[in-house]
Amino acid sequence: MSISQKQNVGALRFFLFDRPLHPELFQIYHDHHIIKKAYEAQIWVTGCTHVISFHRDRSSLVEVTAGTENYLPQRGQLLEIPFRGERDHEHKRAQDINYMMNFQVERMSPAVYSKTHHDLARLGAQRGLFVPFPMWMTNSLTPFTYIDYEAKVNGLHVFTFHAFPGELTIVKTQSIFELS
Repeated sequence: MSISQKQNVGALRFFLFDRPLHPELFQIYHDHHIIKKAYEAQIWVTGCTHVISFHRDRSSLVEVTAGTENYLPQRGQLLEIPFRGERDHEHKRAQDINYMMNFQVERMSPAVYSKTHHDLARLGAQRGLFVPFPMWMTNSLTPFTYIDYEAKVNGLHVFTFHAFPGELTIVKTQSIFELS
């Protein structure tokens, strides 16, 4: 999965699955694996989008941000929401994995976007996963995905920032995966 000149923030969707998804469904630009005693997680940067998989024993929750051009399976899909404005969602399962998310699409003025873009890029150079996409540069700024996370003993907290300079927009998500 890669963004192209045709992709725009309005075409992005947020998905939640209760099963693992095969990596062949995505073009993975960066793969990060987290192993803890109680769980395993995998973070894929898939362009200015991402996949976060959280697994405990035989249970899985997988968060996906993807464009409408991606054909994702219906089986196991718990949620599909277009990226517009700000949204929250919770998914709780007794004796299993609890999940909370919030996303926000923030369109900015050119000056505010430029400062925010530079601040996030500077922060990404210091911590987390920062993946720039110079091949998609517009407005003299590079699109990027910046993912910061905290892997705790019983959960994973993830903050993502996807920069779309051509639209002066930052797509932010915050996700919490916790064991019951």
